[in-house]
Amino acid sequence: MSDRSSGTTPRDYVESFAKDKDLENYLSENQPQYDPNKSTPTIEQQQQQQTPSEKTTSDSKPSTFNFHERSKNPFANEQQQTKQQEIPQKQNVMYVVRDFLDQKKEIHEIAVDNCADLHSDLLTCFKDGSWWDKAKMCEHQKQKFWNCYNKQKNFLKDSNYRGPDNTPEQDSKIYRDSILLSNSNNNKEEKNDKNTSAA
Repeated sequence: MSDRSSGTTPRDYVESFAKDKDLENYLSENQPQYDPNKSTPTIEQQQQQQTPSEKTTSDSKPSTFNFHERSKNPFANEQQQTKQQEIPQKQNVMYVVRDFLDQKKEIHEIAVDNCADLHSDLLTCFKDGSWWDKAKMCEHQKQKFWNCYNKQKNFLKDSNYRGPDNTPEQDSKIYRDSILLSNSNNNKEEKNDKNTSAA
């Protein structure tokens, strides 16, 4: 603010500062000059010019740089080194999580497949059921389907279907047993439905 009252502006100040400093002389002294006739030293020439003490320190380092190798902190403390060792373990954890999610998806699909007839009855009830069934939200068919689904899911989980240690033969045996369980449960529910309708 005082600069304006005295009549000088910031621009005037910068220009006077640039004039005070002899920039041309400074740049001519400190700026590197390129000589097209002079060749630039190669790595081999620089290594030959090194002193013997520098050569002994550089011998421990590899002479070529591997672009595909991960960079490492030469001053890493123990905590950082343990973190680097934990990286493969984290990848193993990712594989376990992926296997678990795949197993969960397979169990869901098999349970729905084994209860497909009850699922079809439930969807048919919602679409074409009577007024009374729709008013009750097809509760009877819904209970049948969810009972079947939960039994199948629990059986497959307990049997470790598609587990990481299972062989395909074990998985096919578990699958056959789940189908038998589904059929026996359907037969029992049909008998119960006939008994309740007869009474």
